[in-house]
Amino acid sequence: MAERTKYFHMPNPESYLIYQAYVINLRDLTAAETDIRRLINRALKSGREHTVLIQTKVYALIYSTFSEASFSKMVLTPYGFEQGFINQILALDLNLTLQEKWIKCLDLAFNKFSKSKKGSEVPNKKLELSRIIQKFIIEPSIIRNKIAHGQFSQAINRKGNSVNSELTKKILDLSFVGVMRLFKINRLLVSIIEDLIESPDYFHHSNYYSKFQELCDFIEKSDSWSNSSKLLVNNMKRKIPTRN
Repeated sequence: MAERTKYFHMPNPESYLIYQAYVINLRDLTAAETDIRRLINRALKSGREHTVLIQTKVYALIYSTFSEASFSKMVLTPYGFEQGFINQILALDLNLTLQEKWIKCLDLAFNKFSKSKKGSEVPNKKLELSRIIQKFIIEPSIIRNKIAHGQFSQAINRKGNSVNSELTKKILDLSFVGVMRLFKINRLLVSIIEDLIESPDYFHHSNYYSKFQELCDFIEKSDSWSNSSKLLVNNMKRKIPTRN
């Protein structure tokens, strides 16, 4: 704890209460994720394809709320950011986009860490994490937002006057395994950034490369996973029916 408090301070009491609220939210969202994953598993094993398609979109919405809660909890981590940094990142009055919040968080997390570092270490790490955030946090959020706004199967363009064929295809191609993959990537990514926020000169320094390699290895090996080609759950022994 001494190493953490050397650089950072406890946020305001109000922020700590909000942090505790997000801890509870994440606990309940994790339970919800487990329940719907089991429901989809059963539907897959019994060949109820229509149920799988519908529940996968619900699963994606649960992931969306999980991702947002996980991000807020990370930012509010005790003995992490100073309150001023927390305010800059969450900045409700500025209505920052999801991408702007994640990048602001990454910038501020490296801010104090970078003061004692030279060379390419910090820029390289920021670039590595920024690319993963963009591909696996920001881009999928666009699809989930469409679903959340009633575009359950057909995406409408921003002007609201025609169907967006590209996003419609992505909605229709949404897979159970793909969403499950996002849960895992989110947890690994948040773990890396939490180390940086809480303990830049100890846990981050010691764990970054092993955790980052674990994240990259998972992204690579899971890139070709699909409902029909990869069984992620141990009790799923039967082949998953493929879509006609």
